[in-house]
Amino acid sequence: MKASDINKSGMFRIRAFNAEHKCSLKDRVYSQRQVTSNLVGGIVKTKLVDHKRKYTPADIKKDMKLDLGVDITYMLAWRAKERALISLRGMPGGSYNKLPEYLYILGITYPGSHIRLQKTNEDRFLYLFVALDPFIKGFDHCRPVVVVDGSHLRGPYNGTFVAASTTDGASI
Repeated sequence: MKASDINKSGMFRIRAFNAEHKCSLKDRVYSQRQVTSNLVGGIVKTKLVDHKRKYTPADIKKDMKLDLGVDITYMLAWRAKERALISLRGMPGGSYNKLPEYLYILGITYPGSHIRLQKTNEDRFLYLFVALDPFIKGFDHCRPVVVVDGSHLRGPYNGTFVAASTTDGASI
């Protein structure tokens, strides 16, 4: 149907099998079921509450086929999962807003610790250094071998997580 087939009163013509029928737009019925990422996200939200559970877009596709009898694309399943996670946990940037409060409590809980949060001039997160007092004091009893390792971060925020560790004097 083309826009030119609809007249000013909202009526349109359907030509099928050499017969012409007149219908109004409000009587039109869709036979195809439409599923949105918001709808699917709301359905799978309960399955994403447990952060340890691995629930992939392929699993979402399979569940939608079994539960609703609807085939969805992998991309729609992925978008639905992202929307459900944002609904459950909020935007990833929101966690950075809570960081100063957490570090304040950490400093009160472990007095003598070295905790430094560095931000850019635009008040954006740059890096964080944490050395808790119990670990600083325990470092005196360690062997003089320090292993430093880094891990690249994936996701909406890139960077590197760097950690240092050593064995204690008893080799445990």
